[in-house]
Amino acid sequence: MIGVGSFVVGNRSPSLLAQPNLDGDTPLHVAAGKGQFPMVNFLVAKILSSSQRDIDDIRNGGVALLRRGNSGNNTILHEAVRNHQLKVVDLLLNVDPGLACFVNNAGESPLYLAARDGMLEIVNRILILSTYAHGGSDGQNALHAAIAEGHFGNANIIEALLRAEPQLIQETDHQGRTSLHYAVRLGDNWTARRLLELDASTAYALDKDGQSSLHIAASKGHTKLMKEIIQHSPDSGELVDLIGRNALHVAILEGKVNVIRFVLETKELEGLINQADYDGNTPLHMATMGRKSWILRLLIWDGRADRRAKNKSGKTAIDESIGEHFAGVSGAPVSGISRQLGFPQVTGGKLSPNEDQEPAAATLQTYKKMGHTVLMVATLIATVTYAAAFTMPGGYNNDVGPERGLALLRTSKPFEWFIISNSLAMAFSTAAVCVIFCGAVVGRNSYVYYFASSVVLTYIATIATAVAFGAGLRAAIPDQRFIYISEHTIGLAVHTNQDLLPFIA
Repeated sequence: MIGVGSFVVGNRSPSLLAQPNLDGDTPLHVAAGKGQFPMVNFLVAKILSSSQRDIDDIRNGGVALLRRGNSGNNTILHEAVRNHQLKVVDLLLNVDPGLACFVNNAGESPLYLAARDGMLEIVNRILILSTYAHGGSDGQNALHAAIAEGHFGNANIIEALLRAEPQLIQETDHQGRTSLHYAVRLGDNWTARRLLELDASTAYALDKDGQSSLHIAASKGHTKLMKEIIQHSPDSGELVDLIGRNALHVAILEGKVNVIRFVLETKELEGLINQADYDGNTPLHMATMGRKSWILRLLIWDGRADRRAKNKSGKTAIDESIGEHFAGVSGAPVSGISRQLGFPQVTGGKLSPNEDQEPAAATLQTYKKMGHTVLMVATLIATVTYAAAFTMPGGYNNDVGPERGLALLRTSKPFEWFIISNSLAMAFSTAAVCVIFCGAVVGRNSYVYYFASSVVLTYIATIATAVAFGAGLRAAIPDQRFIYISEHTIGLAVHTNQDLLPFIA
């Protein structure tokens, strides 16, 4: 078929070389897109050897036909790159390196397409040329595309682009986003670190929404990236968006507790704790208005959040909490938050003093005392479950033989549940002990986080212990009615405790 096509197009009807179809594709477009290397080679040779009178509508000889775009202004090189035809790409660039300088109607260059699709060989082939275009759609460049698509092996493409065109780091798309914005949004630690090593100033770039890369990292919960940015650009934490919000404001709005903890523990970001936006709202205001109770606890227990700071409406965070209460919209939860944080309480429409208003240090000591109790309970559960693992229900096989020493009830379903629940209780109680221990040693500014985590782990361990107890009874004394009554009693006690817990808290 290729031979027939070559004869018809080349010998009998040379004008067909320039004849487009309904999509504006010439025969060369079609052949390049399909990867038909012999046909492409023949057509290119024929075009370059044809005289100007043999080809209609060509102003600059054969090269002009090679560079002709279709209805989307895609050249034959665009088609070859889009369809991953490396051999055809190499031929076309050898014949006319200028093809790499053209962009289609979407603004996409061949280099952009190759980087977007993760084609390292084609990227390297284009980068050795003296001139080429690197733009893409929506104002992106090839580096943006390589980062945004995140193909396996794209690190090599990114590195190649950075070596050849380091200025791409500073270029922005139509939304004002740099390559660092893209890397941070995707949580790409390696790429973000590499970009910052080459040009730390890119951390100060703001997109059209006023968002810096630190804002984006905070909104996505990427604390490792935040640490990387701060290490290379320590004062980038001072950047605010179009309404004056810093990275801590953004993290509170998105409910990223891990970011709140990171900010509180990072000296370079200490200034964000009481920084107000253009409406005068501090992070404490934002947490109160957003009813982020856990974040409120972190901010208050840290001790550096200014509870008396007022916004432009003349309200403190306490006022915002009380305003929510009087508005009648979920007043109870907000009042509960106020009580837990040491805010004045609302009683009969009037403010009443709170007996629990204590210095932050005293509050921390209170939680540490409670932590001792949690530690004792978790240790007790770990000890009991450890002992239960070697004191199996039903005992062991003492008969001489290959099964000597094995549990007698090992084939029983309730026994399997006993093993699983007992193991879970052991694991969670041990984890609770480790967490509360770490909190006492390293969690000076965020002990409450470790305390709360250990409480949750201990609670799960307690439930697992109750399940193990019931399963052990059923395994040892199966098919007895009083055993089922005992299990239901234990389950009822656990559920009752679970239902009463919110009211006790």
